[in-house]
Amino acid sequence: MFKYRAVNVKKTSQKIGMIDHIRRRSMKLAWNRCIILMLGIGLLGMTARAADPVQPAQPTSGTAEAAKLPAEASKQPETTTATAAKPTVGINKQSDSVMPTLTVNQPSGKPFFTLKPYGYVKLDASYDTTRAQIGDYALYVLPKINGENDNEFNMTARETRLGLELMGPDTEDLKTTGKIEVDFYGPSGTANSANLRMRLGYLDLAHSSGFAVRAGQDWETFVTVIPRTLNLALLNDSGQLGIRRPQLRLSQELPMGSTKFTAKIAAARPIGEDLDGGGQDDGADSGAPAFQYNALLETPLLTAKASKFSFSGVIGRDTLDTTVSNKVVTTDEQNYNVWAMIGSAFLPVHQKIALQGTLWTGANLDTYYGGIGQGINITKQTSISAKGFWVQVMTDPLENLNWNLGYGLDDPNDDDLSKGNRSRNNTIFTSVYYKLTTAVTVGIEYSNITTAYLQGDDATDNRFQGSMIYKF
Repeated sequence: MFKYRAVNVKKTSQKIGMIDHIRRRSMKLAWNRCIILMLGIGLLGMTARAADPVQPAQPTSGTAEAAKLPAEASKQPETTTATAAKPTVGINKQSDSVMPTLTVNQPSGKPFFTLKPYGYVKLDASYDTTRAQIGDYALYVLPKINGENDNEFNMTARETRLGLELMGPDTEDLKTTGKIEVDFYGPSGTANSANLRMRLGYLDLAHSSGFAVRAGQDWETFVTVIPRTLNLALLNDSGQLGIRRPQLRLSQELPMGSTKFTAKIAAARPIGEDLDGGGQDDGADSGAPAFQYNALLETPLLTAKASKFSFSGVIGRDTLDTTVSNKVVTTDEQNYNVWAMIGSAFLPVHQKIALQGTLWTGANLDTYYGGIGQGINITKQTSISAKGFWVQVMTDPLENLNWNLGYGLDDPNDDDLSKGNRSRNNTIFTSVYYKLTTAVTVGIEYSNITTAYLQGDDATDNRFQGSMIYKF
């Protein structure tokens, strides 16, 4: 006799559904593994082919050798042409670089896309006779505590830098390039657990006529020369204006024999503070970009290396709301103009000696590292105007030895300041770089930084910094 058993249909359906879900998930994981395995095999195959010394070098389109080929060479059978038409991947190593360059070639052998890694590993160790802002690098000196100095020691590898240079694909008249660069000075990191920070990230389209478009994050358009220092501050808040920010830049080059003139204009992100406490960036609250410009002349004067002279600047605005207990009660209540006019020069006076520097004046430049980090005086409801300059001598007495000497000054207008504000910041520094190998450099630097406070005592820091750099 048959025995009958009651079945719970609902529970059975749930079990079947669970089994079906597990089966689908297992199949999905299996497909994912197969895809990853196929990609890995493909990459290994491309690498093996690129590294195979038996593979002949592909001819470059437009070379003299290619021009000498007889016309009959193009009359190959279809099968031979099809075989030759396959794109190739090549890994090339430049003599001055540790890292290889990856190039994808067209069937003709002409490069289609090139990827070049670069960067360096850097260790910085510094001793300050009194506290400086920030510590790992020095912008200005903090006030004394009870009239006494408070020395400190810092060591970091956060300036370690990674980058990618991108080239191609190009057309007959348009060249495409790009760059991505990061370091480890990102926010919220700790002394031994740093976070990434984007330094550069842009694309560049350059036409054969000399016109170019750059879109992304790059150095300020108004920057022409940058001090050479071990201190990552690069004389910011002590005479050097500018950092990096998102922008759309248009430029036009006009060659005139051995001389070249370049005009640049850009719409850039206005980065401000939140001085009104309303939770909004005061630069973004302006509702418009900041505009930057640069007129640059390059020409050989005293040496074969070109000298550079530029006039540049920035025009923008910060907008503040009226707030009560950090709540906005009136929007766009007060506007504060941002502006700067800058003159810059790079002058090689000898094969082994060069001078460079900038001179500037402006107002509300705190986020451009002018005014010693002070842009608006809320108490007086006025922009803080400032002026400054820096100058540097760079020498290469030996092939593997570089020596530098420089001075920088940032001088806000005392009439725009309140008691206790930073009223003057100057730095004198000297540094030596010595190349141990083509890739490894060691450096030492001494800086004397003095920061004056309105109606207060000056603070002076003697900073000693040593660095070791492995460039690739």
